[in-house]
Amino acid sequence: MASDNLKVFIVEDEVLVAFEMTDTLEDMGFEVVGPSVHLEQARQAAETSDIDVAFLDVNLGRGKTSEPIAQILKRRGIPFVYITAYDRDQISFIDEQDKLVKKPISGNQLLNALRQVLPELEK
Repeated sequence: MASDNLKVFIVEDEVLVAFEMTDTLEDMGFEVVGPSVHLEQARQAAETSDIDVAFLDVNLGRGKTSEPIAQILKRRGIPFVYITAYDRDQISFIDEQDKLVKKPISGNQLLNALRQVLPELEK
């Protein structure tokens, strides 16, 4: 599977970070869905959009998290990676098998994270 036409969903409440990730992934040849910066917007996109893989910011501000988005993606069988400044043990809803990447995140880290959840992605 090449990066061409692979649809990456981004949920990130920090607009600058969201657009930086979007630019980086598009430069690598991915198609970006979103980014969604609000929980309700993200929930609707997670339910209805054509998505191959997702990056979910853990904390979406004002006491909201991406946990409901992760549940939707799990139900749909869509792999995802949490991105956060928190340590794994600080996140109550994360499962042992969930992938997590610490912020700040570089283009190489984005690509490596995608390869972890999509092993068929070309090296």
